[in-house]
Amino acid sequence: MTDAPHRAFAMAVGLLYPSALEPCAAAASARESGELIHPTAEIAEGVTIEPGAIVGREARIGPGTTIAAGAIVGYRVFMGERCYVGPGASVTHALIGDRVTLHAGSRIGQDGFGYDMSAEGHFKIPQIGRVVIDDDVEIGANSTVDRGFLSDTKIGAGTKIDNLVQIAHNVVIGRHCIIVSQSGVAGSAQLGDFVIMGAHSGVVEHVKIGDGVLIAGMAHVKDDVPAGARMGGTPARPFKEWAREVAALRKLGKNGRDA
Repeated sequence: MTDAPHRAFAMAVGLLYPSALEPCAAAASARESGELIHPTAEIAEGVTIEPGAIVGREARIGPGTTIAAGAIVGYRVFMGERCYVGPGASVTHALIGDRVTLHAGSRIGQDGFGYDMSAEGHFKIPQIGRVVIDDDVEIGANSTVDRGFLSDTKIGAGTKIDNLVQIAHNVVIGRHCIIVSQSGVAGSAQLGDFVIMGAHSGVVEHVKIGDGVLIAGMAHVKDDVPAGARMGGTPARPFKEWAREVAALRKLGKNGRDA
């Protein structure tokens, strides 16, 4: 028995997966081999690897893919056909489909932000999941997608993610979603298919967003949202309700100035 089950579970995961707290670095593999492409990596025909790019141990790169200058494809990453990894991007702990574009500086597969907090300090929870990205996904410059804790972080086919977006661990995003710049999706949230998130919007952890939902810019969702809903404001509520509140406040402000 324990009074701190969360920490005890994290410690057990650390014992079962001790390497999870010390991720394999592609750069280390490259130095060991004396090359920037590790000899165990599988590189298909027609792959372009620009100067300074690193492909780590046991990685697999599909035909027609381009790894731009200074990019890193880490240990055992699988990448499908005709993908593009932009300059300075890094990909670790990931399974990536075909025709995926990762723009410059994007970060895929780093640890999620997981800690058991207590008065004695913050105990790091090992992250042992992956990032799974389906076909035809595009992820913008300097956006981040964290690997899962136990399960995988998943991004569905055709989804487009703008620059400077944060996708946390265990998030599941459906097909053909649009997530606009400076938005964030917190851990274990789920988005259905064809969801649109406007700029500066956010979704709280463990929330479920139905298919076809539209979240207005700067709106922040804290509760589950049914399919087809239109949400605005903070905390987010149905768009018409939010618009009436904004109009009423504007009218009050105007009346106050005229008084």
